[in-house]
Amino acid sequence: MHVDQQPYRTVYEAIRAYEGSDLHADVVRPWLRGQDGERRWLDAFARRRGSPVPDATIEDSWRLYALSRIVQMLQLHYTPASGADYRELMEHLGMHRVSAPEFHPFWHEIVSVDEAGDRAAPITVVSELWPAYALGPLLVTRAGCAVRAGADHLTRDIAERSILYWAYVRHNRPVADLSHGWGNNSQWRSRFRRDYALDGVFHYNVDGKPKRPPDEDLELSERLEMLRFRCFVKCTKPDEDRWPYDETWREES
Repeated sequence: MHVDQQPYRTVYEAIRAYEGSDLHADVVRPWLRGQDGERRWLDAFARRRGSPVPDATIEDSWRLYALSRIVQMLQLHYTPASGADYRELMEHLGMHRVSAPEFHPFWHEIVSVDEAGDRAAPITVVSELWPAYALGPLLVTRAGCAVRAGADHLTRDIAERSILYWAYVRHNRPVADLSHGWGNNSQWRSRFRRDYALDGVFHYNVDGKPKRPPDEDLELSERLEMLRFRCFVKCTKPDEDRWPYDETWREES
């Protein structure tokens, strides 16, 4: 674990050990009050500019990964009824809520699917379990959504239950994260997946660099399905032991 991750490691251990009835009041809010330095660093990171994507060191990536792990853990705890607590967490650390009413895999994570009678019916957001947040143009977390769609766009069992990559923990489905399988300290030295919305372009996994051949049994469209949705939503091929982490993509928003 890098020293810059220590604030997140501290609250991570406190969350795991907590046995009371008000995690936010007893653990999260007191922790937030001591994070002025982290808030300043995140604010400075949000204001970085690039051509078009800002640079980030490996230590920056580890730090953002630690933040994302805490966000994911607390998404399991917070419910729509405790949305004010979630908002306090995110906004105290300088993130802003993203409103994206029309479904797009850049902004939305599929949690559940209602099958439409019309096969051609596009994917639409039915309800939001937690909102999307960004740090400047950097996506920190997608919105968790219940969606409705026709079979031409989603297969319910696949979209709901396939392995979700770049995810540390979820209640409802299996996940795969580069930290999984490593020791207690080594697991924290995982890269954060950086996705940017810049000047009308979505930049997916900007730090992806081909280090090994792509999964040879997947077509390009299937690899992009996994990269964009972070899981399979229609592809019927096995989803275990995939390696999407080197893939990167840009598209008009």
